[in-house]
Amino acid sequence: MADIFDYLLWRGDLTLAASPFSELDGMILSRFAYIPFEYFSQTLPGQPVSVRDIARSALDDGALEEGERWKLRDRELLEKMAASARFGDMQVCRHVSRLDERVQTQFSAVTVLLGDGRAFLAYRGTDNTVVGWKEDLNMSYLCPIPGQEMAAEYADEAGACFGGRLLLGGHSKGGNLAMYAGAFCAPAVQERIDTVYNFDGPGFFDEILEREEYRRIAARIATFVPQSSVVGMLLNHPEGHTVVHSTEKGLSQHDLYSWQMVGPRFDSLETVTGGSRFVDSAIKDWIAGTTPEQFEQFTDTVYRFMTGTQMATVHEMKENWFDTAVSFVHTVAGMEDSTRTAALETLKLLAKSAAREVKEEAAEKLQGV
Repeated sequence: MADIFDYLLWRGDLTLAASPFSELDGMILSRFAYIPFEYFSQTLPGQPVSVRDIARSALDDGALEEGERWKLRDRELLEKMAASARFGDMQVCRHVSRLDERVQTQFSAVTVLLGDGRAFLAYRGTDNTVVGWKEDLNMSYLCPIPGQEMAAEYADEAGACFGGRLLLGGHSKGGNLAMYAGAFCAPAVQERIDTVYNFDGPGFFDEILEREEYRRIAARIATFVPQSSVVGMLLNHPEGHTVVHSTEKGLSQHDLYSWQMVGPRFDSLETVTGGSRFVDSAIKDWIAGTTPEQFEQFTDTVYRFMTGTQMATVHEMKENWFDTAVSFVHTVAGMEDSTRTAALETLKLLAKSAAREVKEEAAEKLQGV
């Protein structure tokens, strides 16, 4: 089996002129968007700077070691990208990072100039902040959310500054932002987009998919999900998807570092697992059975609990589990009767949807005997 680091070892010595840009390069740059540029001791300069120069300063930056600001194996990824002929000379610019509790959005994007006349706009997925997780919940019943509008604005601004062809991409929420930006950026910018790469990012409500703006970009969207995908199967995906073999199990397959590849392509499978289809169907049924008002109350309740811990990140909540539990009790006790009832009813609907899916799956198996 080969993973992202094997690919860098195998293809890292070849520039794009020797080996054309592939879906695996799109995945690497989408993961690159998670590099915590906003925490660098010295902010990125206004002019483009190479991946190699970024790594040279970042890998010894003590500020990045505080509070687990490096995510997963991103430090190793940056190190190997910088050492490669393929990525080391690529120029990075236009990094944007916004965390706004007032409008409940966590948005970050960066532009990578590929060196072949094209630019890759990489949108970051959900980070470790509580605000970022609330934004994910909002995405389940609202569209557009502020982050999606920021994504389209970012594409317009990047398109105005760069006159070549464009590629967009992102992982998880970042994939959704890339698709939204590709659909709702200015028409002149959209015409210059070659491909939008969505790596296990959720889809959209039907009212978005039916818009002419989305239809114009749909054929250029390339979606990839692991075999037990949950996040990437949420909402609707008319563009279809490629199923990628992951060495992890369950939700851990969302981690791009577990995705496998063969040569310059992903190690693909015919379909997602039955468990993935089960979760997808149960969640969609759950959402369909709640009113927007009920779902908003539910998500606000979850957010009230998370902010009640006085902790800014999910990691802090895990580390301080006792305070987290106390906050949960206080949140439930402090709810108005109507809010408590709405939250409990929403959870009951999820349980009923899951139970119904279990029964239907069992019946299908019996029919096949």
